[in-house]
Amino acid sequence: MKRILVLILVLAAGYFAYQKFVAGAMTEEQRQVQALADGFAAAKQQLAQAERSAGATGMDTTGDVDGVMQAVDTLLEKLQHLKDGLTEDKALEKARELEREMRAFLDRK
Repeated sequence: MKRILVLILVLAAGYFAYQKFVAGAMTEEQRQVQALADGFAAAKQQLAQAERSAGATGMDTTGDVDGVMQAVDTLLEKLQHLKDGLTEDKALEKARELEREMRAFLDRK
């Protein structure tokens, strides 16, 4: 169990490092969308942790799940406001893709 958690943390750190160094040439609009994408990734990871914790200990993690869902809903609202002001095609496409992912995530739960 601890090995899986360590593996997930290492993969997340690698992902964020990759994003920082490879995506360093992003424009400001792309960075804003990416910041929301990073927040969404963190929320998904937090939900996965709550689900693992519930499975391992049998504890009720409903509050954790509700908190994650509210966080994703807030991120989705921010994305919609940001999307209205985007002018770059690349940033707009990334925002649309992220919006689809967030809506699918919220519909799934």
